[in-house]
Amino acid sequence: MVTEFAEVETRDEFVDLTFRLENGDVLHIEEQATLTEEDLIRFAHYDLRLYSKYHIPVHTVVLSPFHSKNHVSFFNAGCFQYSVIHQVIQGRNGDEVLERMRDEIATGKPVNELELIFVPLMESRLPVRDLLLETIRLEKKIKDENIKNKVIALTMVMANRLVEAELLEKIWEEVKMLKILKYAEDKGKEQGIKIGIEQGIEQGIEQGIEQGIEQGIEQGIEQGIEQGIEKGLEKGRLYEKRNLIERLLIKKFGPLPRETQNKIHCMDDVVLDILSLEILDFQSIDDLFRFVEKMAP
Repeated sequence: MVTEFAEVETRDEFVDLTFRLENGDVLHIEEQATLTEEDLIRFAHYDLRLYSKYHIPVHTVVLSPFHSKNHVSFFNAGCFQYSVIHQVIQGRNGDEVLERMRDEIATGKPVNELELIFVPLMESRLPVRDLLLETIRLEKKIKDENIKNKVIALTMVMANRLVEAELLEKIWEEVKMLKILKYAEDKGKEQGIKIGIEQGIEQGIEQGIEQGIEQGIEQGIEQGIEQGIEKGLEKGRLYEKRNLIERLLIKKFGPLPRETQNKIHCMDDVVLDILSLEILDFQSIDDLFRFVEKMAP
C-alpha cells in the first residue's frame, strides 16, 4: 500500500462567494451546473483552509440551475465526512422576476439584490446565455453605483460555470467601459457645473449692475425729491424770516435803502437770527447800517 501522498495544492482554486454571518460563522456559496464528488473534494479543501485560518464553522451551500441533474452532496472518507447543502433553483420563473424588477428599478423602488443575482439559475423561456445578458442589462439600469457594480460582479461570479468564458469576458469589458463612460459623464458634469457657475456669476454681476443702476436711479430720484423738498422748505423759511425782519426794520426806521435790502437778502439763517435780536437795541438806522456792513457777506 502506498503510504506517501503527493501534497494537494489548492492555491489555483476559485471560490464563488463567502460571507461572514451574524453569529460569526462563514457561509460559503458555490454555483454548479452539476455536482460531483470531485467538486465536493475541492470545496472541502477550501473549507478546511478557511477553518484552519479562522477556527470557526464553515457552512457550504451549492446552488444549481433548475435543469441540473445527478448531484452528489456527501462523501465519506472514513474518519472524515463532508457534506454540503445543495439547492436546485426550482419553481422560480426568471422572466417574471426580471419583469417585476424592471418595474421596481424604473420606479426607483429597492430591489432584492440576492434574488436578482440568482436569476440566471432560474427557469426561463430564454437560453441561459440570453437570460444572463438580460439580467446584466437590467442591472446596469440600477441608479446606485455601488449596488449596480456589486450585483453585476456577483451575477457574473454565480454564472461563471453556466456560460462560456468568452461571453463573461465580453460582459466584463462592457462593464469596465460602462464605468469609464460613467467617469467621463461625472467629469463632464463637474466641468459643466463649473462653467455654469462661472457663467452664472458673470450673468449675476451683469444683472446686479443693471438692477443696481435702476435702483440707484430710483433712489437718486427719491433722494433728489426729498432733498429738493427740504431745500425748498429751508429757502421758504429763510424767505419768510427775511421778510419778517425787513418789515420790523421798516416799521422802526421807515423805508430802507435798496442796497441795505439787498444785503439783508444775502444774509444766511444764523446772521438773520442775530439781526432779529439786535433790532431791539438799535437806536437809529445808523446802527442798522453798521451791523449790515459788519455782518453782510
